[in-house]
Amino acid sequence: MNHSPIERRRRPPPTPGPPRILVADDDADLRRLIVHELRTAGYGVTEARTGVELLDKLGDALFSGVRTARPDVIVSDIRLPGFFGLQILERLREQEWQTGMIVMTAYADRETRARVAGLGAVAFFEKPFEVDDLLRAVCRLNLGWLWR
Repeated sequence: MNHSPIERRRRPPPTPGPPRILVADDDADLRRLIVHELRTAGYGVTEARTGVELLDKLGDALFSGVRTARPDVIVSDIRLPGFFGLQILERLREQEWQTGMIVMTAYADRETRARVAGLGAVAFFEKPFEVDDLLRAVCRLNLGWLWR
């Protein structure tokens, strides 16, 4: 795929290893299934069970000074104990993080969908959903440019 020089400049430099995905959901069974499927597909995956844990992992990435510590994609439930995933997406956008975010929820309404879209989430899944659909959404993000 050809990209304009401007698009190429916006992309961070290639990083070693597979694209990194941070999965946040308090539903342990769903989180484990998503993590397993992403790892099987070759992605590097980190997990968070709560909004606080998600923020801790993002803070570590933000303050480590190591660009490769940042996730390439965040897959998060909207309702997490501690902080809602939507609040975290808002903060990331305020800080001008371009990290792709895929949002999932069991509590979808028109207002929430509009808010998520307005914040630039790359995909929205209403629970229950097919994990294969989520994998396809991650694949559509074209993270292959990260591979060396």
